Amino acid sequence: MKSSSDNLRNSVLTVLFSVILLSGTGISKAAEGDSLFTGIQIHTVNIRFSQPNYWDSLIYYYNQGLEQYMSATVIANGVTYANVGVRLKGNSSFTHPNNKKSFRLSFNEFVSGQRWNGLKGVHLNNCWNDPTFIREKMHLDFCKNAGITAPRGNFVRLSVNDTLFAFYSLVEHVDKTFLNSRYGNNSGDFFKAVDGYGTSDDVYSDFRWLGTDTSLYPIHYELKSDLNATTWSKLISFIDTLNHTSLIPSYMTSRVDLSAYYKAVAADILLGNMDSYVYSGRNFYFYYPTTTNKLEWIVWDAGLSFGGLPGGPSNIENLSLNYVVNDTARPLFSKITGNSSLNNDYLMAFCNLFNSYFSTTLLFPKIDSLANAVRQYVNEDPRKMFSSTQFENNLVSDITVSGRRIPGLKSFVLLRRTSVQSQLNTLGINCEQAVLSNEVSVPEDFYLSQNYPNPFNPSTRIDFTLFKPGAVSLTIYDYTGKEVVSLLNYEYRNSGNYSLEWNGKDGNGNPVSTGMYFYKFTSAGSVNKNDAVNSVTKKMILLK
Repeated sequence: MKSSSDNLRNSVLTVLFSVILLSGTGISKAAEGDSLFTGIQIHTVNIRFSQPNYWDSLIYYYNQGLEQYMSATVIANGVTYANVGVRLKGNSSFTHPNNKKSFRLSFNEFVSGQRWNGLKGVHLNNCWNDPTFIREKMHLDFCKNAGITAPRGNFVRLSVNDTLFAFYSLVEHVDKTFLNSRYGNNSGDFFKAVDGYGTSDDVYSDFRWLGTDTSLYPIHYELKSDLNATTWSKLISFIDTLNHTSLIPSYMTSRVDLSAYYKAVAADILLGNMDSYVYSGRNFYFYYPTTTNKLEWIVWDAGLSFGGLPGGPSNIENLSLNYVVNDTARPLFSKITGNSSLNNDYLMAFCNLFNSYFSTTLLFPKIDSLANAVRQYVNEDPRKMFSSTQFENNLVSDITVSGRRIPGLKSFVLLRRTSVQSQLNTLGINCEQAVLSNEVSVPEDFYLSQNYPNPFNPSTRIDFTLFKPGAVSLTIYDYTGKEVVSLLNYEYRNSGNYSLEWNGKDGNGNPVSTGMYFYKFTSAGSVNKNDAVNSVTKKMILLK
C-alpha cells in the first residue's frame, strides 16, 4: 500500500508558478495543512456514497438546518479515508443554478483522530457568482501575505461516485486546530457571525446594543467554543460599553487587537469584499485568546471579493476608504471612523496595505498564474455558473450578466488604485512618509542610495556616501514604526563611500516577514548622537 506522501507526490495535480507566496500569518513551517495550501494546487477528491438516495438525503439534512453529516468514503489525492462526514452548506451559494452545491468535509466526524494533512475538516466552495473561480484564492492569499488572520485556500477537482462533478475552491476550516496554529491556544471564547444577510430572518452579527434582555444576543452570534459562566456576559458587556462609552480610544485599545482589526477591515474595503462586516454584517469569526483576552478578528468567506457581491454598493471601484453601510448598524467599525485618533491609525494601516500589496506589479502576475492553473478545470466543469468565455473576459474586464455588472479582476485593480490614491491625496496622506517623518529632506553631509535590489529576497544592499566625517546610524523599521534592527549605531566614519547589507533578519537573528520596511540613515557631526543631526528615510519591500 502506498504511503500518504507517495500518493501525494504521484496524485496531486500541482501547478507551482513563480508567484508571490508570502508569509506573515504566524503559521509554522510544519503547520497542519501546509502541503494542501502551499502555492497553487489543484487537488483531486472523489466522494463515494454507498447510500442509493444520498443526494436527496443531503438536501433534506440541509433543509433541516441541523448540519447533519452523512458518512462517505473520500479519496483525496489517492489516499482513502473511510467514514468521512459530508454535508451541504451555503446561503446564497446554495441557489447555484446548476445544482453545484458547496460541501463541508469533516474527516473526524465518525472516525476519531482522522485527519487530512493534519486538518479535521475543509470546505469545498462552489465559486457562486464568480466567473473567474479565483476571487477567493486572491483574497485569502492577499491576507496571508499581509499578515491578516484568515484561512488558506486552493482548489479541488471533485468527483462523486467516480464521476466528475465540478471544480471547487478549497478552504481551510476555522476550528481549534486553526486557532492553535495562529494564536498558540484554543481555549478562549470563540464566536462565528451568523449567516442572516439576505434571509427573511434579517439577523446580523453587528455588535449593536439590543438592550438588557440577555436572551436576545445568542441568536446574533454563534458560539463555537464551550459555554462557560461568563461567555455571554462578557460579550454583552463589551457590546454595551462599545455602544455607550465616551472613552472609545482607550476602551477599544484595551479590548480589541486594533492593529489586526484595522488590516482585516482595510483589506475588505480595499478589495471590494462587501460580503463582510462593513456591509452584509457576516462572514467573520472573532476569538479571545487566553493570553490577551482581546478580540481577534478572523476573515471568512471571501468568494465575492473584488466587487463580486450581487446587490452590493454600486461603483465599487470608488468605494470610500471609510465605507460602512450604516454607522449605527456597524458600531465596531463606525466607532473607529468616528474618532479622529483611531481613524488616523486605521488609515495608516490602509496606506500600508495599499502601498505594499495592492499594485498591478504584484496582482496581475498573480491573476495570470491562477488563471493558467485553473483554466482547464474551469473549462471541463459541467456545472459551472458562467461560460468559459465569461471566465476569460472577467479576468481582465467587466462582464454584464442579467443586467448586473461583475467587475473584471484586472480592471478593478487599475480603477481601484486610481480611486484610492485620489482619496489619499484628498485626505493629505502620503503613504510613503506615513511611518517616519521629521527629517531633513536634502542633507548636505551625506547621500543615501535606494537599496538594491528592491523588492528583495533574502538580502539587500544599502549604499551611502559621507561628504564629511561624523557619527552615523542606519536603522531598519517595520511599517508600524517599530525598530527591527540597527545596522549602525552612531558609529564614527570618515568621508567616503560605504555599503551595508541587510539579511532580512531582526536584531535577534530571526527572519522577518514579507512586507514594507523603512531604513533610516542619520548623520551627526560627532560621536555624540545628541548633537544636531540630518536624517533621511527610504522605503523598501521584502518579498519572500
